[in-house]
Amino acid sequence: MRSPAGHSRTCCLRPPTAYPGGVTLKLETDRLLIRDWEEDDADAALEIFGSADVAPWLSPAIDKVPDAATMRLILQSWIEAQPNFVVPAGRWAVARRDDGEIVGALLIRLLPPYEEDLEIGWQLRPSAWGNGYATEASRGLMSWAFKEGDVDELFAVARPNNKRAIATAQRLGMQWVGETDKYYDLNLQVYRIRASEFST
Repeated sequence: MRSPAGHSRTCCLRPPTAYPGGVTLKLETDRLLIRDWEEDDADAALEIFGSADVAPWLSPAIDKVPDAATMRLILQSWIEAQPNFVVPAGRWAVARRDDGEIVGALLIRLLPPYEEDLEIGWQLRPSAWGNGYATEASRGLMSWAFKEGDVDELFAVARPNNKRAIATAQRLGMQWVGETDKYYDLNLQVYRIRASEFST
């Protein structure tokens, strides 16, 4: 990394509170509900992960999903994996509270080489862009992660030309700490926020 990004400590990935059966989450923000994925979410999830406007930014972590059947299989794998995650890691759907419609997705996961740096990521279907949903949902998830997970910092990574992702990271109060190719063999901009810097 060309500018030091700091390092999370492996010890900091241990949860202070036991979550029997893994991470089951239901968080509410002013407008949104952050909840576990369900298999019946496949059509809505495809609008995100099958979108030609979204998928290119997510590869190689996840390729463009071609159809609802494939999306359902992916959701099944996420649902099966969820109980094995250690707080605050996981994958969640983001739905509007007023009508229950899924508008996006959130995740917290270890960045490769899967040893210490925790990434927070957000994806929205294109029709939901421009409403502040990514910032609102991510801020809610960050608040939970810093309270419930023994973690002192979170990272976000984005391609240099992914202006939407970079703008969201900045709105979340994340600071640019450098660029690196260590995560996915891609040149990525790296942003970080520490628990001591986070404000709801």
